[in-house]
Amino acid sequence: MLAMNILHQEQLYTMETAIERDIIENANFAWSGHFGHKGILQVHSIADFWSWMRLGFLGLVVKPGWLYSEPAPDILGGPDMTSRPDMPTAWLFNGYERPAPVANEYLHYAKVISGIRMRQSVSGAGDFCVLPSLLDPALLSQWLAKPCFPSDLGLLSPEVHEAENFLGLQREEFLFPDLFTIQELTQQVLDMEDGCAYSNATGNACRCEWCSAGAQSLRPWIDEETSRVEISMVVYNAQYGSYTYVSVNFMFNRGGHIHSFIHCLSAFVDPFLRPGPELALTLVAATLWIGALLYALAAELTEIRGAIRNSNAGLRKALWEDYVGFYNMVDWSSIIVGSLAIGYYFQSRIAASAVNELLPSMIDASLKPDANYQSTVKEFFRAAEDMSKAKKDTELQLMFYPLIIMMRLFRSFEAQPRLALVSATLKTAAPDLGHFFMIFLCVYLCFVVSSLLFFGQDLESFSTMDRALHTSFLAMFGDWDWNAMTDVGMLRAAVWFWVFMVMMVLFMLNMLLAIIMDAYQMEKYKTSDATTLWQQILDMIERRRQYIRGERVRLTDVWKTFRRQYAGKEKAMLSSDQLLSVEYLVNTVTRMPEQQALRTMVHSLKRDDILTHGFMTEEQVNKHVEKTLGSMELKIKAILEDVEFINDKLDFFDRLLAPGDAEYDFYFGADGQSHDQASRLWIYNSITAFSEELQQNFVRGIQRIGTWQDEFECEQTELADGLREFEQLLAQSLEALQELSNVVEGMDKEI
Repeated sequence: MLAMNILHQEQLYTMETAIERDIIENANFAWSGHFGHKGILQVHSIADFWSWMRLGFLGLVVKPGWLYSEPAPDILGGPDMTSRPDMPTAWLFNGYERPAPVANEYLHYAKVISGIRMRQSVSGAGDFCVLPSLLDPALLSQWLAKPCFPSDLGLLSPEVHEAENFLGLQREEFLFPDLFTIQELTQQVLDMEDGCAYSNATGNACRCEWCSAGAQSLRPWIDEETSRVEISMVVYNAQYGSYTYVSVNFMFNRGGHIHSFIHCLSAFVDPFLRPGPELALTLVAATLWIGALLYALAAELTEIRGAIRNSNAGLRKALWEDYVGFYNMVDWSSIIVGSLAIGYYFQSRIAASAVNELLPSMIDASLKPDANYQSTVKEFFRAAEDMSKAKKDTELQLMFYPLIIMMRLFRSFEAQPRLALVSATLKTAAPDLGHFFMIFLCVYLCFVVSSLLFFGQDLESFSTMDRALHTSFLAMFGDWDWNAMTDVGMLRAAVWFWVFMVMMVLFMLNMLLAIIMDAYQMEKYKTSDATTLWQQILDMIERRRQYIRGERVRLTDVWKTFRRQYAGKEKAMLSSDQLLSVEYLVNTVTRMPEQQALRTMVHSLKRDDILTHGFMTEEQVNKHVEKTLGSMELKIKAILEDVEFINDKLDFFDRLLAPGDAEYDFYFGADGQSHDQASRLWIYNSITAFSEELQQNFVRGIQRIGTWQDEFECEQTELADGLREFEQLLAQSLEALQELSNVVEGMDKEI
């Protein structure tokens, strides 16, 4: 808002565009009746330049009277303004001091302040000719018959910085509409063209100062040494309160072509001469901006002081380890660039004030020309040049500042997970992007060099490395001039273009999008359950209400409480291994409810888990799935083995339950025996097997006792305990035999 209200670029664009279009469209030469067939873009020789200057530009700027429409051709038979006698050449409108057009008026709403200045840069003659080494230099010099004048100006289409270079210009000439009539100015231009040859031949005074100076009396103002001609004037527009430095440039390259370029630099008389509401808004915006810069500076200095106080290391190590970071550098960049912008702005205002101070004397000289008129004009032009350059530097500084603010906004967005999605995506994709751009730049530079070699001789847009870089970049995004590219041959251009599009667009750019989208999908999954911005705003409002009601404390209060415990040393506080609990928080932080303490601890643990373990990447997820599948495979294999074992056992028992089996015979009877006989036989066999097992146990017990007696004669107590255990076992066996006998007798009685 501040920059828009101060710069008002839309007004400057209106004025500069009107001037440029007027010079391009209306400064014509090669007249046929009332129509000029050529303009500034058709100036291709020195003769064309003087025709354009005398017949086009001079009459456009210096108007002798009110202009009317062109006469109608005879075939139309319409009204003809020129056929009307006594047409007025000026009009005194209501409120005008003098009839219009007034002196030095330009485009009705502006005035040329200081006349027209013409100057040029030249390249000195010398032994700079490039000649074949095998030939005689003297012979070649005799054949060329003139020296060479090397110059790098005008090799390609001129750029803005060439028009803004005011150094090294000479052969200065002025055309003063305040002092001379249009006819006298035209005569001055003719004298500059022919070096006053005609004036000297006819005995008239030469109006070209440089041409008539000393030995240069018969030398044209433009010759083969000329490399650049600048025609400049300062225009003041009272409608907007602005100065415009108009620079019409002609670049004479050593190939014989003349490039034309119009450049305007504007600045306001005083940007604060605005309506009240707009001025108030501008002042408020300026105050807030300067306050924000001072606040950022104070915050950074406080952070530096805290880093030094909290560190036990030296100053340099403390700053490097505890302070220096990406966003800290962004903050300092914003402070430095903002301060430079303020400095450059004051410099531009000082330069504009210098022009404002010279304007009254310039007006006096225009109304009442005197002997000091030319010196006043020269001083005014120098002040206007300084003002234009200072205004351009201010705009350049202001251009960088929003880009730095953009980086600071990304830092602010990190406070909200969903807003931090873009920056998080770039961080996640950074390693892959780094490796990708190494390949991308190698491939891209190869295509740039090939385009320079392939198209550079025929197309200006590929003729230098920087232009080829830019043009190839535009081609990747669909902006190319195919008709111009076919100048090298349609088939050859098509081969290069197809290969470029396939490699750079279909492969490289799509791979770049794939890398970014892959990281975006991962970050979007992380924030899928994150709170939205609107919900976070509602939560903040609710927390504020709870704080007012005394139902919670602010997290900043919690931070300050722990910070006081460590005497303000945040590094020691954050590195402490002290265990925290809900009770500790409630007892330490004043007025902190237990529910908030519990919630804070839970959220802190979740946050710590995320910071410690983070989210698994796709590769980690694949490894985890692979490990889980391997574990499941082992478990399934074990289950299959268990099922197979059960199946074998079932099959075994199925085959075991057959006639002749003791268990089968007990339940179903054996062949040739009744059920009771089979039961008694089974009991008898069982008792016999038990008796044999008991006998074996008895024998093993006796053997054990003998072994104990031989080996542990000194342990009589343990032997006695063993005998008692054996007696108990024998008693239990007798009881079991007695019970079995009772069972058999009971069965006999039943039978």
